[in-house]
Amino acid sequence: MEFQRVDRSDPERIFMTVYQSYSTATVTNGQWVGWDIVTDKNGYAVTKIKGTIRGAVAGVAVQSIAPGEYGLIQAWGYKRDVKCTGGSGSVTSKLTIGRPMYFATSGFASARAYERTTVPLKTDYGKFPVGVVITALNTAAKNTSAATTAFYSVLIRCL
Repeated sequence: MEFQRVDRSDPERIFMTVYQSYSTATVTNGQWVGWDIVTDKNGYAVTKIKGTIRGAVAGVAVQSIAPGEYGLIQAWGYKRDVKCTGGSGSVTSKLTIGRPMYFATSGFASARAYERTTVPLKTDYGKFPVGVVITALNTAAKNTSAATTAFYSVLIRCL
């Protein structure tokens, strides 16, 4: 674990070195990853978030990490360019300022706001918010559909 040095002009952040076990693609900057609790189960491997891994979100990649390589993720603090799922006003998972985020579906960019129903709270992956939305960076993507990837400023909270 790497703690960013305390500096009044730059918020604190916490980084971790992880092993990328997702063999199909390279993880890139801004993509969410989860602890590989299904295949590797070793405490340092991360993979694409899917199934039960939705309840074990590790953080956000801060660099490209090829399959089978080690790299850096951010587990806590402000990050400007996080990939998330957008949504229109009619979609209950729309990300808005101050909303806590969780993973309802699989993917590298599926973090979304809690739905207006209690269904997510009844599942394991909905009990711990992985971040808080600060603002959208590309408003065109955030306002189109729930399947569109948008970039957001986020306070990551994966510890």
